[in-house]
Amino acid sequence: MNVKTTNGRTVEDLVMEVIEAAPYGGIVSVKATIAAVREDGPHWEVTDCDLIEFIVEAAPAFGHAVAFDQRE
Repeated sequence: MNVKTTNGRTVEDLVMEVIEAAPYGGIVSVKATIAAVREDGPHWEVTDCDLIEFIVEAAPAFGHAVAFDQRE
């Protein structure tokens, strides 16, 4: 999932920005994180499932819970 943005950042970089912005012990919204990535790169060929997998793996390492709210 190392898709580069036009300014050299990867999709992982964008997801990490959202995760790191949440307060320690806070909740990371899958829906909001995916929306933020799609806003920066609607043309990227990264599936929502790939993004969710990365969020689920990365968020707990930073002390965050994950809200599976993508269907709301």
